[in-house]
Amino acid sequence: MGEQAGSTKSSKAILIRAPLAPVAVALACGTVAGRFAPLPVGLWVVLGAAGLLTAIGTFRWDHLRLLSGLAVALTIFCLAAVRSNRAYFSISTSDIVTYSDQRAVLATLRGQVAETPRIEEDQGFPAIGYRRPPVTRFVLQAEGISTRSGWRDVSGMVAVTIRQRDDRLRAGQRVELAGWLARIEGGDNPGQYDWSQHARRLGIWTILTVPSAQSVGLLSDERSAWARATSRLRAAAREHLAGCGDLESGQLLNALIIGERHPVLRSLNRIMMRAGVAHYLSISGAHLGVFLGFVYLICRIFALTPRRSAIAVLVVLGTYMVLAEPNPPLLRSAIMATAICLATIFRRPYSALNALAAALVVLLAAWPMDIFDAGFQLSFGIVTGLILLLRPTRRWLFGRWMKRRGLMVFRGSDRLRRWLYHTAAEWLIDATTMAIVAYTVSIPLVAYHFGFFSPYAAPLSELLAAPILAVLVPGYMSMALAAPMPNLSYAIGRLADRAAEALAWMVRAMSDLPGLSFQLRPVEIWWVILCYAVLTLAVLHRRLRLGRVVLAVALVILAAATMYTQRTAPAPPTAELNILSVGGGQCAVLRCPNGKTFLLDAGSRSGMDVYEQALWPFLRYQRLPAPEVAFVSHANTDHYNAIPEFLQHHSLRRVYVNDAFGSQENKLDSTHPLGEDFLHVLQDRRVPLLRLRGGDVVNLDERTSIRVLWPPRGTTNLPVNDSSLVLLVTCDDTSILLPGDIEENAQRSLVAEGLLPHADALIVPHHGGWKTSLPGFLAAVNPRYVVVSTSREPTGPADEEQAGLFYQRLRNSYRFYSTVRNGWIRILLGRGEIHVDSMRE
Repeated sequence: MGEQAGSTKSSKAILIRAPLAPVAVALACGTVAGRFAPLPVGLWVVLGAAGLLTAIGTFRWDHLRLLSGLAVALTIFCLAAVRSNRAYFSISTSDIVTYSDQRAVLATLRGQVAETPRIEEDQGFPAIGYRRPPVTRFVLQAEGISTRSGWRDVSGMVAVTIRQRDDRLRAGQRVELAGWLARIEGGDNPGQYDWSQHARRLGIWTILTVPSAQSVGLLSDERSAWARATSRLRAAAREHLAGCGDLESGQLLNALIIGERHPVLRSLNRIMMRAGVAHYLSISGAHLGVFLGFVYLICRIFALTPRRSAIAVLVVLGTYMVLAEPNPPLLRSAIMATAICLATIFRRPYSALNALAAALVVLLAAWPMDIFDAGFQLSFGIVTGLILLLRPTRRWLFGRWMKRRGLMVFRGSDRLRRWLYHTAAEWLIDATTMAIVAYTVSIPLVAYHFGFFSPYAAPLSELLAAPILAVLVPGYMSMALAAPMPNLSYAIGRLADRAAEALAWMVRAMSDLPGLSFQLRPVEIWWVILCYAVLTLAVLHRRLRLGRVVLAVALVILAAATMYTQRTAPAPPTAELNILSVGGGQCAVLRCPNGKTFLLDAGSRSGMDVYEQALWPFLRYQRLPAPEVAFVSHANTDHYNAIPEFLQHHSLRRVYVNDAFGSQENKLDSTHPLGEDFLHVLQDRRVPLLRLRGGDVVNLDERTSIRVLWPPRGTTNLPVNDSSLVLLVTCDDTSILLPGDIEENAQRSLVAEGLLPHADALIVPHHGGWKTSLPGFLAAVNPRYVVVSTSREPTGPADEEQAGLFYQRLRNSYRFYSTVRNGWIRILLGRGEIHVDSMRE
C-alpha cells in the first residue's frame, strides 16, 4: 500500500511540475491515429465534440475531475487526428498534382522558391566509375501552369531538380521553369527508402525535372528586406567558416555551427552513422547548450545579473536561429532554452519535462507530420529518457561509490584530490550516465529506422565530446567577432579549424575499430514498443512484487523476439533472379533452392550508390544472406562499381570475370587498363579471382548451374563490351540468358556459330540498345519473357524505321519488362515453370 501511495504521489508530482505533458501525449497519439486509423474525419469531429461537451459539463465537480481530464484529453486527441488526417490525405482541387500523372509530362510552371536551393555536387560515390554531375534542388511554391488555354492558377509544393548547377537562385524569388512534371513514386526496389512518403509528409506530391539552367527564368525577387538581410547574413557566415579551413574542415565547421552539410562530408557522415554518433554532425541540443552556456558564462563574467544574462541569451538565441538551418532537434532545443530563460527572467521554477512537452505541442501544432521523422523521434525520445532516467541510472551505476565518497575526509592540503573526487568525478559521472541513457533509449529507434547497431556508441560519444567542444567554442567566438574584429576572428577560426581537422582524423580512425557496427534486418514497430516496455519495467521493477522475476522473463521474451526479427528467409522452392532497378547499369541477385545468393553484376552509371541505396536495402528487406560469390560480366564500371562498397561490409569467397578483364585499353586513361582499379580492390581484400571462358560450367547447387557461352577460349583482343560473359542460368530445365553488354559482332558470332540455346527469359544485351543484329539474336534465343535493365525505355534511333518496328514488336509479342517502368523484377524459374513479377506492374 505504501509503495502504491508513493507511486500515486510521484505521478501527481509529475503532473503538477509538467501540466503540459498529458497535452503533449494526447496530441502525439492523436497525430499518429489520424495518419493510420482508417476512420472518417467526421467521426473524429463527433468524438472530439463529445469530449469537449463532457469536459464543460463536469469540470465544476471535484469528484468528476478525472473524467473531466480524460474528456479534455479526448478532445485534444481528436483535434490532432483531424489535423493529421487533413495534412496527409487531403489536397486542394487546385493543387498542381491534379495536372500530373505517374508518367512524366512536359510542363511550364511559375512559382516562388520556397527554400534555400541546395547544390549537390560530386559526392565521391561510387568510388569507382561514373559520378553524377552537379544538380540543384529546391522546393517551389507553385502559382501557375501553362496550358493550351493560357496560364492557370495552381497551388501546392513541387520538388524541383535542375540537372545543372544554378547559382542564381535564392529563397523568395519568383521563377518560371520548363521541365518534366510527374508524381513522386515510391522506391524502385524492395526495402529502398520511400521518398514519396517523406515528400508526402512535407505536403509535396509532384516533382519537376528541369534539364538545364537555361530552362529556368527569373521573373522577380519578392523577398522582403528582412529576408534579403538574413540571406546575406547566412551567406556571410557560411563563407567565413568555410574560409577558416580547407574544403573538408571548413565545411565541417559549417555543419557543426550552422547546420549546413556539404557533400564532401558524406564519408565522415557514414562513419559517424555506423558508430552511432551522427548526431554530432548536425545541430542538436548539445550544440545549442554549449553555445548558450558559453554566452551565459560570458555575461556572468562581466558581472551581469542572472536575469540580464538570460535576456542576453534570448537575444543571441534569436540571432542564431536566423543563421542556422532549422530542424526538429534545433527547434526543440530552442524552445526549451527559451523556457529556461523566461523562468530565470520571471523568477519562476523551471521544469524540463514541461518545457519538452511545450516544444512537442508547438512543433506538432505547426508540422504534425514531423512526428514520423526519425530525427524528430530520436530528439524527443532521447531527451525524454534523459529527463526521466538520468537520476535513477546515476544512482544505479554510481550510487555505492558516491556513498563511500561521502565518508571520505579531505584535509586542507588535499585540494587537488578533493577536486578530483568531487568536481571532476561529478562531470565524468554525469557525462557517462547521459551517454549510457541516450544510447539505451536510441537503440530501438536506430534499429527501426536505420537498420544497424553500434556497440561503441556510448563510449565514442564521450570520447568525441571534448573535440566537439574544442570546435564549437572557438567557432562561435569567430563568428561573433567576424564583423568588429575580422583579423582576430580569422585567427580564432583557425583554432576551430585545427580542432575540426583533429575531429575528422578521430572519426576516420573509428572506422578501423573491429565490429564498429552490425547491420540488422528489419524490425517491426511492435519490437520497438516491446523494447521500451522492457526498459520501463527495468526502471520500475523494484516497485513490483516479484519484480526481478518479471524483468528476467521480459528480457528473455525480448531476446527471443530479437532473434525472430533477425531470422533469414527460408530457401525458395525454385531459383530466383532478382534484377534491381539501378538506372543505367545492372545489378542482379540470384538465389538458389539451397538458400545461397550470388551477385551477377552490381553497378550503375547513374551516379547512385548502388550498395547503400539498392543492394543492401533489398537484401535486408528480403532477409537474404549476403552473397559470397560474384560474377562480373566485363570491365565497364556500370557492372561492378557497387562491389567495392559491398566489400566494406561483407566478404566474397571468389569473383568470376572474363579472360580480358584488367588488360583492355582505357580510352580515358591510357596508363590504367579498364578494370584495373577493381582488381586492386579485390587484391587488397584478398578475394580470389577466377577467369571464365566459353564452355565453362559453374554448379551453384544440385539443381542450379551457370554455363558460359561467350567469349571463346583464347580471345583477349575483343572490345570491352564484346568480351562480356554470356551466362546461361539454369534451374532444373528452365533457363535465363544474361548476355552482358555484347554488341553487334558478338551477337552475330553467337547466332552464326549456333552457340545460343533456347532460354525462357532474356536480359536484352547492352541495356536494350539498338543493333541491327538484335532481331536475329532475339529470334535465336526465342524467349517467353524479355527484360531490360535501363534508365530509359529503349526506342532506338528516331531515323531508323527498323528499330522502331523492332521495339514495338518487342512489347507486343513478348512479355516485356523494364526496370525504368517496372522497377525491381523477379524471375522465378525451376521445375519446368517460369514466372515474373515486379515492383510496379
